[in-house]
Amino acid sequence: MIALKRLQSLFWVLFVAFGALSAYLVSLKVATERNELMRVRAQIAAARADIRYLETEFAARANMRQLERWASQDFHYTALGAENYLSDERQLAHLDGLQPNGPDYAPQPVLVAMIESGDRAQAALLEQGAESPAVAPAPVAQPKAPAPVTIAKPDKAEAAPARLAKATKPARAESPARKAERMAMLDAQLLDSNTLGELGRKAASEGRRSIR
Repeated sequence: MIALKRLQSLFWVLFVAFGALSAYLVSLKVATERNELMRVRAQIAAARADIRYLETEFAARANMRQLERWASQDFHYTALGAENYLSDERQLAHLDGLQPNGPDYAPQPVLVAMIESGDRAQAALLEQGAESPAVAPAPVAQPKAPAPVTIAKPDKAEAAPARLAKATKPARAESPARKAERMAMLDAQLLDSNTLGELGRKAASEGRRSIR
């Protein structure tokens, strides 16, 4: 019984180890297949680029006559000939304008022009002036004074300013006090003494009736 339990535990250990090893092998297989897939995709992209290049080449070769016509008539291009290529170093040296001065064809030294300083240049000019005969300076013509310009004065009749008509002042707006005074005068004219007397008598009679 004890041996059976030990064998059972050992079986479980072997089973777990086999499962882990299988999972590891599967992960390796997946990584390998993924790398293979990336390589195939790169090959597909390269094949598409080659196909595009070949299609462009075929289209250009199909239109070669048109391209030659454009090159000769419009752009004036010409194909390179044998005279456009150099055969050896000697022709290259002659092409650059260098004369062979040894087995290595070393170029000629570069000559640099020297610029004299200001003191030396002034001394050289003084020496040249001393050697050359003195020459009298040519007379300089003085400019003449300009002639006076007369300005015609305008006539008084033409320069007389035009008279402007005075603008009429707008009528002032009537004040409210003046308006009220006028209304009171109008009421006084409408209500004369007779009318006021009749109104007083009617008021007195109505007061008597109310007292009775």
